[in-house]
Amino acid sequence: MSITKKLAVLREQHYGLDKLPETIRVPALGERRDETVKPVGTASIDELAFALIGLNERASALYREIDAVRTLDDRPRLDGAVADLPTPDTMLSVWLGYRESGAVDMGRYRVDEITYSGPPATLEVKATAAALGQDIRAARSRSWHRQKLGELARAIAADHGLEARVEATLDAIPLPHLDQTTEGDIAFLGRVAGRYDAVARPLGSVLAVVRRGVATTASGRTLPTVTLTPAEVTRWSYTYAARREAGAAGDKRGGVRAWWWDIAAGESRKIEQGEPPYEDIRRLHDSEADARASIVAHANSAARSNAELSIDLPGRSDIQTEAPLVLSGWRPLIPDRWRITRVTHDLKPAGYTSRISAEALPKLLNPIAVQTVE
Repeated sequence: MSITKKLAVLREQHYGLDKLPETIRVPALGERRDETVKPVGTASIDELAFALIGLNERASALYREIDAVRTLDDRPRLDGAVADLPTPDTMLSVWLGYRESGAVDMGRYRVDEITYSGPPATLEVKATAAALGQDIRAARSRSWHRQKLGELARAIAADHGLEARVEATLDAIPLPHLDQTTEGDIAFLGRVAGRYDAVARPLGSVLAVVRRGVATTASGRTLPTVTLTPAEVTRWSYTYAARREAGAAGDKRGGVRAWWWDIAAGESRKIEQGEPPYEDIRRLHDSEADARASIVAHANSAARSNAELSIDLPGRSDIQTEAPLVLSGWRPLIPDRWRITRVTHDLKPAGYTSRISAEALPKLLNPIAVQTVE
C-alpha cells in the first residue's frame, strides 16, 4: 500500500488526523540552516518533531499577539471610558428614534440578568417592563369573592404600587367567585380579563385593562392608526387558515356553544352562537352573563386569529401594540385592516429595524347576538 493510501486510511480511522496537512515546514534548527517543506508522508520522525517545535513557536507568537490586542482593548475600561456595569434591579429608561425626528420614550425597564463576555468585551443586559417586577409575577394563592373586574384590577394594582386604569365597558363586569391558585397576579388578571375578550398589561406605572381590538387606551385616548404601503417595508408574510374559524369542521364554519348553571332551576342551560357544527367551551359557567362573555371572547379570538401578518421595516419607534394597522396598495386578497399584537425593535450596528405582528380585525361579535337555548 502506498504512503498516500496509508495516510488516507489513518485519516479515516483517527478523528485527530482529519486536519493533518499534506506538507510540513521543518524549521532551521540545529545543523539545518534553511527551512524546508516536505510532504508529510515522506518526513522522518525527527523532521516531524522539528516541525512540531516550529508550530509551537508560531502558536506562542500568536497567543502573545492576542494578549497584546486584549491589553489594548482593556485600556479604555482601565481609563474609565466604559460605563459601569448595571446591577440587577437597576432601572433603565429606553428611548428610540432618529436625530431628525426625535426619540420616543419606550418606557422604563428593570434589569433582570447581566452577561459580560469577551474578547471583544461585550455586555448583554436583559430587562423587563418596570411594572413587571418579581412580586407581580410571583405565584400566590388567594380567593376573590364576587368582585367586579375593575375592583379586581384596582386591588392587584394597589398591591404593587401601580395605578389601575380599566376601560369603562369592562369596569363594572361582575365576576363569580374566583380562586387564584399558585399563579402570579399579572397572569391571573390577564386570564380573567381574557374571558371578556380583554387584556391586562403594565404600561410604566399603570396597570391597564382594555378590550382586544379596540384602538383606545384605558383612559379613552385613541391610538393613532399606522398606515403602511409595500414600498415602506422590507419583508412581509401573510397567512390565512380557515381551520381556525370557531366551530370549523372541514370546509364548514360553525358556531360556539357554552353551558351555565342556573341555580334557581338547579340545572345547566345552554347558549349558542352561530350555526352547527359547534365548538364547545368545556367549562361550566357560573352565570348566563359569564357564559355569554366567554362565547364572545372565544368567537372573536377565532375570527381574529384566522389571518396573521408579519412585517419587517426600517425602525419605527412610533408604532405600538394594540394600534390599528391599515395596509394601503397591497394585494387584493390581503385584508387591509389589522390589529397590531406585537412590536419588536432591533437596534444593531447595521441599523435600526422593527418587526410587526398583527392579526385580522374583522367585525367583532356582540354579546346581544348570542342566543340562549332552554
